[in-house]
Amino acid sequence: MSEKHYTLGSDQHQAWLKEYFFAPRGIGFVEPGIVKQDSAESSAYNVAKSFYQIYPEVFNLAYVSEKTGAPTEEIKKRLKRMYDERIIMFVKNSAVSVCGWGLYYWVVKLKDGTDPAVKQRLSAWFQNKDDICTGYETAGDFDYFNGNHMRVLDNLLADVIGPWKDMPEVEFVHLCPIRRDVRESNVNLWDVYGDGYRKFVWGKKEIDALLNFQTKIDATDFAVIDAINNTPSVGDMFDYDVLAKLSGLDAAQMKKDFIEISDKRRFIVPMIHLNHMKLGLTMKMYLVRMFQTVPSYRKSQLVDELSDMPEFNNIWELSDSFYDIMLSSFAELTDTESLRKKLEAYAEIEEVKTAVSPRQFRRWTARLDDQDGYWEECIFTDDFLQDRTAADCVKCSFSNAQEIK
Repeated sequence: MSEKHYTLGSDQHQAWLKEYFFAPRGIGFVEPGIVKQDSAESSAYNVAKSFYQIYPEVFNLAYVSEKTGAPTEEIKKRLKRMYDERIIMFVKNSAVSVCGWGLYYWVVKLKDGTDPAVKQRLSAWFQNKDDICTGYETAGDFDYFNGNHMRVLDNLLADVIGPWKDMPEVEFVHLCPIRRDVRESNVNLWDVYGDGYRKFVWGKKEIDALLNFQTKIDATDFAVIDAINNTPSVGDMFDYDVLAKLSGLDAAQMKKDFIEISDKRRFIVPMIHLNHMKLGLTMKMYLVRMFQTVPSYRKSQLVDELSDMPEFNNIWELSDSFYDIMLSSFAELTDTESLRKKLEAYAEIEEVKTAVSPRQFRRWTARLDDQDGYWEECIFTDDFLQDRTAADCVKCSFSNAQEIK
């Protein structure tokens, strides 16, 4: 078999794109068959999200019991306890790139010697800025890695980045648009290669280290989370009869619809998010820059190779940026120096910047700051048909820029 080269004009012309569910071409584009976030097809998730805090039986406890060996009543108690202690949150990730949004992350570096009080105020602004979805405060080669799903790049620059980018303490801000969202919160997403979609990825060494590192969850707790996240289909994730009783909707229709948009069309992934901050874990983040001559197909292949490593709990492939990949691992559970050396051993990789993240602001749009009473508050923003560069335009009430002093 001849070596694949994918040369333009050859019989392998861009054939590498066919290896992925969503061919990694653009950043934000609209595909036919996409439905609104509050559509009837999303009813199963929306009902479960509204009730799981007090009714853990929205999950398929019979399936979880079969997988874990724990009785259903014990599973209910464990899920309720983990939620009440802010250890878990039921969330979803959406493939916003095929719904018309660009997924724009951005890296911020503050100047050395910046007063910690300035960083504290900036972190508070990021935490309270509802336009920002998943975001991380870090320390090291950079100070923040935050993300936005937005349709209009000008709105991101003017309303989210503009209010603080010219602060004297800011050394640089670099946009890192997401070309492929491969893995978040240890769950493989729509942009993973092969048959890895929706798999909850943990290595045995990492699980053992997790259970030895802390005392807030035990092996059975983890097995319950693993069983829910690793269901073969979203049709196995919920007890649809319970959802029907709670909502008055048709169980069979909810199940059919949610399988369609999650399993088949792959633009919604529900998951149990493990709040690592409550467990005392921090994340080591690796910002990777490749040589500019590396072809796009090779970048994606390299990301695929890295996704075979269960040590990485987050994997994003970047586009149109100074950087090409962002990855992370739990600092207390992995050999972070070894992981860095593995990255630097690739001939295609020019530079690896690292930082440690003690704080995550949100899991997608759901807030994680339980200490000030905003746990799970979720505001989904959409800048469609808004011009936030104009001073007198109509904006969402929560998009007004506040001066950072």
